[in-house]
Amino acid sequence: MSAPVTTGTTASHPSHPSHPSHPSHPSHPEPPPPNPPPRTLDVAAERARTPGAATGHHFNAAGAALLADGTVEAVIGHLRAESLSGGYEAAKHAAPALEAVYARIAGLLGARPEEVALVESATAGWQRAVSALRLRPGDRVLAARSSYVSSALHLLSAERDHGVRVELLPNGPDGAVDLEALETALRSGPAALVTAAHVPTSSGLVEPAAGIGALAGAHGVPFLLDATQSLGQLPVDMGAIGCDLLIGTGRKFLRAPRGTGLLAVRRPLLDRLTPEAPDVRGALWTAERNWELVPDAKRFELWEAAHALRLGLGAALADLGALGVDTVARHLASLAASLRERLAELPGVRVTDPPAAGSAIVTFVVDGLDATDVQHELSRRRIHLIAVPAGHGRWDMDPRGLTKVVRASVHVYNNGADLDALVESVREIARAPGAPAPAPAPAAASASAPRTARRDSRCRDAIVVGLGVHGSAALRRLAVRGLDVLGLEQYALGHDLGSSHGATRMIRRAYPHPDWDALVDTAYRAWEELEDAAKTRLVDITGGLYAAPAGRPDPLRGPGCRPVDAEEAARIFPGLRLPAGFAAVHDPRAGIIDARETLRAQLALAERSGAAIADRTPVLGWEPDGDEVVVRTREGVLRTRRLVLCAGPWTAAQVPSLAPHLAVSRIVNAYFAADPAGPLGPSGLGSFSVDLPQGLLYGFPAADGRGLKAGLDSGPDWDPHAPRPPATPAELALLAEAVAQVLPGAGPVTESLTCLYTTTADRRFVVGEVPGVPQVLVASACSGHGFKFGPAIGEALADLVCGTVRPDLDFLSPARLFPGGGAQ
Repeated sequence: MSAPVTTGTTASHPSHPSHPSHPSHPSHPEPPPPNPPPRTLDVAAERARTPGAATGHHFNAAGAALLADGTVEAVIGHLRAESLSGGYEAAKHAAPALEAVYARIAGLLGARPEEVALVESATAGWQRAVSALRLRPGDRVLAARSSYVSSALHLLSAERDHGVRVELLPNGPDGAVDLEALETALRSGPAALVTAAHVPTSSGLVEPAAGIGALAGAHGVPFLLDATQSLGQLPVDMGAIGCDLLIGTGRKFLRAPRGTGLLAVRRPLLDRLTPEAPDVRGALWTAERNWELVPDAKRFELWEAAHALRLGLGAALADLGALGVDTVARHLASLAASLRERLAELPGVRVTDPPAAGSAIVTFVVDGLDATDVQHELSRRRIHLIAVPAGHGRWDMDPRGLTKVVRASVHVYNNGADLDALVESVREIARAPGAPAPAPAPAAASASAPRTARRDSRCRDAIVVGLGVHGSAALRRLAVRGLDVLGLEQYALGHDLGSSHGATRMIRRAYPHPDWDALVDTAYRAWEELEDAAKTRLVDITGGLYAAPAGRPDPLRGPGCRPVDAEEAARIFPGLRLPAGFAAVHDPRAGIIDARETLRAQLALAERSGAAIADRTPVLGWEPDGDEVVVRTREGVLRTRRLVLCAGPWTAAQVPSLAPHLAVSRIVNAYFAADPAGPLGPSGLGSFSVDLPQGLLYGFPAADGRGLKAGLDSGPDWDPHAPRPPATPAELALLAEAVAQVLPGAGPVTESLTCLYTTTADRRFVVGEVPGVPQVLVASACSGHGFKFGPAIGEALADLVCGTVRPDLDFLSPARLFPGGGAQ
């Protein structure tokens, strides 16, 4: 590397480094940014991928924001990998993803990846950066009153123990740093550091960071910006701001796990800073009494790190990048401005944000009540925020006469209902200070309560019952067409009691009969359309091998598929060993579906297109009424022109005439310990199935940090209304026996799950009109291979609702089960 290095014996004092040029002293306040593109945030989609959004009204993003599902999966996936292969091996496998975190941070900050260090917290970054400045007795530090408690304590300690002079910058009438006073302080003599918090912990203030940076740069003084509360909610570009050092944390508006932080140091200052305690991560021990620092910001890092948490940070940064910082900033600013305005209108409530407030943080006090008591009263109503004492921001709060404030901070998962709940609860608390708290709001009004169906006098165009993969697909396609459509789910969205849960599913073109070919082609096109609409990858093409005893009368075949013998199969998938006498079909377009993300995407897109959703709303019965259908729930009676039943294993309960033709069984799946870098990982395996005496064994490679996934396509008959206990030792032993036959090297079971199959005698789906009731459609598209057709079945059901004839579905018609005709 060509960058210069600094040795442990030649450190120089960097108090007055050469500084890149900055724009001249700007006016105060800063000019507004250019108009952003007209893009809005899909709050429903963000709530759908944020499980915590359903557990209450969360207003603590400035403390620790709610994590998205993908972030949690990134952390857990790496921990599983560490448990299976060891920490060092897992880190080696994850090295590209870990390195990508630096690039994502750099892109967020307008910096270069080599100027970024990953640390455990913003405070850790602050302490390492300031210590590396090697401040000497008499050095002046100009600090904004917005400085956080940990930063202030470090400076005060340096003042007391090392003779550093800490000068507090006065605020202007708007509550932000007075830029004229800063310029006067810089002109009065040399300074070693200027520091400010972009957004303080104690209010919604936004400091004029670019103005501070311009002045510091003009005087050649390093500027350290604490972006802990601004990263993730405001655009933060180090070059535009003119800051040389920046610290931040992951747990706040970036929505990353706790225990993650960052430190960015721009060149040329980076090359002048020498950490006080170099670590093997950041230095090379070159001789018995000498060492060299690495040439980039990793000199500030430690060897020991929580790689799983850093991968979670990377996932959160990727989410932010996909949403766009400007889009997030507009949404949060709008929410916070509305909340400030509404709280300020409440009698007995005082908003304590200064005039320069503009961030996602809103602070207030209630007359006659301690802020902690207000926090507790709100918590009783499942409204989560915190009280900030003056001890967390004394330089800011003491001059304003504040001992404690209530702090609410909004994020992308907050909506109007959250604001309504907070404002109305504060109104109640302020109306009767000291009075006993009223009872919590009824369940139906709370954020974690089900979205329920109410008695509705209008007749909807369609109601979809069951929101697994096929029901959610139908709901989405009907909503896209502009229909007034309602989706009903008897359990919570994403539940694990049916057939659509779990992480992965298989997609393939290999089928035993040409009847399937057209629908398979439609399915592949439908997945591409769904990925494009959802702006996310849902299908990973891995290729697939599907094996059975040679000479079977109904071998798999399909467009682009070809038969292979055991020897060629071993070359294609080295991790799979076929028994003697077996042959296989190779499908190069087979792959793995992200099942969990598919459900989230389809429901989010449905809501975005206008669909209504009510979960925890069982359908008690339905009956035709002329050209319409009456649907009964516990909450009321609904009417619809078309009823679409996608009830999975509960289909027979909704359509009793189908009961003799539908068999429900319990299926066990399990994860087996396997090295993702070995033959059972993606390099040696794809999606597969082998028809063994124990049953059809199917599975996927160890690609998600959880190990090899496998299941047997056979199991006992099961009542879908009965409890479903975990897999038994006998079931897991049978599955492990099958895995050992064809997947040498698989370790023990690490976790297991169960699901329900609904099958017909011919293993074909049931899709079409309920015999005798043309205004009711049914889709029982399971039979162990239905998930892959989800988006295509949804489109087909939407066609049928709208009166479009689909002769390509005749081979799946319910009428085939009733040769003499039948009725519901």
